[in-house]
Amino acid sequence: MVQMTLPMSSLPSQRLQSGSLRTFEPVKDALNAALKGCGLSRDVVAEELSRLTGHEISVHQINNWAAPSKEDRPTPLHFLAAITEITGSPALAEAALEGTGYKLLTPDEVAYYEIGRLEAEKREQTK
Repeated sequence: MVQMTLPMSSLPSQRLQSGSLRTFEPVKDALNAALKGCGLSRDVVAEELSRLTGHEISVHQINNWAAPSKEDRPTPLHFLAAITEITGSPALAEAALEGTGYKLLTPDEVAYYEIGRLEAEKREQTK
């Protein structure tokens, strides 16, 4: 088997500036905002995270994920769905995608997206 190498300049990510996807601070800020905005104590969030994910999550872990000074304690990606569902906030996922051009749709926005997509397809077919 021969492995081909691509020149670095042909990678799609090369269009982005170095460091432009550093989302550490925005993710921590978004987690804090989601936790404050959900109206639940961090103890309750930890209990529900544990229940939904099957991992034992403590309030101390959540505090570490949210603390701006704890650079060695990022929010684990595999808890993103549960945190989003518990807090009702897409802010954490949006912050993680910041700078990529990708956008997140809330469940309420999906219907509008589908209507727009169908309308665009109809217009394309009539051309």
